[in-house]
Amino acid sequence: MFEFAWPWLFWLLPLPILVRFLLPRIQRTAAAIWMPQARYLAPEPTKQNSAQWSRWLLPSLIWIALVSAAAHPRWVGEPIALNPEAREIMIALDLSGSMQMDDMELNGRTVTRLEAAHAILADFIRRRSGDRIGLIVYADSAHVYVPITSDLETVATMAEEAFIGLAGQRTALGDAIALSIRYFVERDSKERVVLMLTDGMINTGQINAEQAIQLAKSHDVKIHTIGIGSDEVTVRGIFGERRLNPSADLDEIFLNEVARATGGEYFRARSTEEMERIYELIDRLEPIASDDQYLRPQRSLVHYPLILALIVWLLMLLPSPQQLRGRLWSS
Repeated sequence: MFEFAWPWLFWLLPLPILVRFLLPRIQRTAAAIWMPQARYLAPEPTKQNSAQWSRWLLPSLIWIALVSAAAHPRWVGEPIALNPEAREIMIALDLSGSMQMDDMELNGRTVTRLEAAHAILADFIRRRSGDRIGLIVYADSAHVYVPITSDLETVATMAEEAFIGLAGQRTALGDAIALSIRYFVERDSKERVVLMLTDGMINTGQINAEQAIQLAKSHDVKIHTIGIGSDEVTVRGIFGERRLNPSADLDEIFLNEVARATGGEYFRARSTEEMERIYELIDRLEPIASDDQYLRPQRSLVHYPLILALIVWLLMLLPSPQQLRGRLWSS
């Protein structure tokens, strides 16, 4: 969109006219000198009006161009959302075999832990408008599944489509912590947060629990840990019903220690309702960055009226046809 930064400066356009009529006229007292060649230099009587009009045209154009340049013409682009303090969040999602245990309930039906994580995690990602989010998946090993990006819809979709077996069957939780920290260390980001979602304990990988805790302590990355899985399920057998703890392998002591070492929190999600409340709590702990700041790219056009003024001034320096004819006669 074209606009002037200071359009009020156009009130200066009538200034030369005011000066012309307000200042007293110069009184010529010198005696007239008769010049025989003057009849060749003076404009013809029929062209007096034309000469008077052209005498004001070019200076007027120069003045209009200079005032236009002073008003600072510019081209303003479409507003671009600007959020320099946007938080960067890396979500580490457990895809080990135990995540297919169906001990969670969603919308009145029994679902696996991963299905519950899909639904609630995707909703959490989509409402983090203004943040940049990435996704790590881990099982036998840890991998950056989606690099940190502001395209939250893509991250949410990829989180919903992650499946068991994508990275193996076991739980390399230590490797996931190490990969999350290393990813942030290689980036120049101020707000660095990791959400670590798991239902088990470290049982494979190159980084053990002690090494993972030391890594967490020595780097400025806040890690929130979430332990998923119910505490009790009822199993029917030939000898009747038995109550089992499907989350017996969940290492809550380790998850607590990792969160505490980084200034984060440990959350326990025994149901989908608890998972939803956990993500609401995380929204409060890590407020969604405001995205109401915008940048409108601007391109200055001041040089165009200045170039016009220069061209007109150069035209004024050129001799008129009458002057050229007078010079020819005088020579």
